[in-house]
Amino acid sequence: MHRSLIAQGLVLSLAPFGCSASPEIPEAYGKAVMNLNGEELVLDTGDDGKLPVPRFDDSWDVDCSIVNGETNLELADRSKGRRGFYYLDLHLLGGERQGGDAAVVNMRMYVDDELFDGSCPATLRTSQQGSHECAFSFAGCDLRLFGGDQDGIQARLERASFHLKWCFIP
Repeated sequence: MHRSLIAQGLVLSLAPFGCSASPEIPEAYGKAVMNLNGEELVLDTGDDGKLPVPRFDDSWDVDCSIVNGETNLELADRSKGRRGFYYLDLHLLGGERQGGDAAVVNMRMYVDDELFDGSCPATLRTSQQGSHECAFSFAGCDLRLFGGDQDGIQARLERASFHLKWCFIP
């Protein structure tokens, strides 16, 4: 009984930051479109971002978790063999949420061997079906080559939308 109350309290305390703790296997689905040097690159879990990918999928690496009270999503498409736009990492900055659905998310994306990063405005919504589901969406965000100078290669996240389900605390 005591353990159950502690678990319920933990789930409720994390709900405002996105997904909550769950015994289910985490899954994610979505699509991101970025532009690099005039070329449109896409990371898509399938069926135009509607096909869920579970954590233990053979063709994807998926980590949907809550780290230090903040929602984190890592997706890597193994089928691309580390070529093209194959990796995305979204890390919600819970302390910078501005109330309502507005959020700030640190993003990292790999294209081939180049890592791009930046902070992007986002919309975060917790599902009405339960606090174990949430969705991020983004539009128009500039990313820079990690460790590069300010005038170096830039990428632009044109749009992205991801749905997370059954995130967990590592």
